[in-house]
Amino acid sequence: MKELRIGFIGAGKCGMSLAHYFKEKGYNISGFASNRPEQEFPFYQKPELVENSDIIFITVNDSAIADVWNEIKSLDLSEKTVCHTSGAETSEILCGAARAASVHPMLAFSSRFTPAEHISEAFFTIEGAPSAVAVVSEILSDCGNRFKIISREHKVLYHAAACFASNFVVSVCEKAERYLVACGFTKDEAHSALVPLMKNNMEAITEKGTKAAVTGPAARGDMRTIEKHRAVLGTDAALYDLLTNVILDMTGK
Repeated sequence: MKELRIGFIGAGKCGMSLAHYFKEKGYNISGFASNRPEQEFPFYQKPELVENSDIIFITVNDSAIADVWNEIKSLDLSEKTVCHTSGAETSEILCGAARAASVHPMLAFSSRFTPAEHISEAFFTIEGAPSAVAVVSEILSDCGNRFKIISREHKVLYHAAACFASNFVVSVCEKAERYLVACGFTKDEAHSALVPLMKNNMEAITEKGTKAAVTGPAARGDMRTIEKHRAVLGTDAALYDLLTNVILDMTGK
């Protein structure tokens, strides 16, 4: 597999990070097609990149995938595997490609140089044509990444799950900081006060799973405290109710 040439359209955080990762794992990176040329990898226009690659990863924003596909779909792709890395879009957006797949790493790419050790721990999902899925599966297996092949109809729900575990954790922590600021904390004080709590909680979830890690009034069935919380939260009480009901359902209280 390592003789296959992997090319990227889009040199953002995901594309650049994956290119460095696959290169470190011994794969041949044919280059990039992007609005921002890179010194480290060869830079081509899209037709040249497609011609010089066996696998093409489209690593642009979700809203631009269809535009990129429309630019390259008339090229000779008969022997090419074409993938995009959107979490929510399926391979169907690459309509007409014989070997199309959506390949999504469950990882927040914070920079264009995400450390390889972080990517090596990331779980990937793959969806698409069997021939494309087979190629990507072999690459990820060779790299040592865990992955799961999912069906097209589950793609959006899968991505929503990832948002709950990533984006919405940030949202909930931001809410907590705002409540402490309302109690007289500075923003920095609120953040530093919550960090040990957040870290310990995530470690417990990692080590024991969600049910064993849950604490607090909902886990104890302490409805008196829950009602006191609701009384001071104003319009946020509805969000509090939704999150509380998840814990009550989880614990059977």
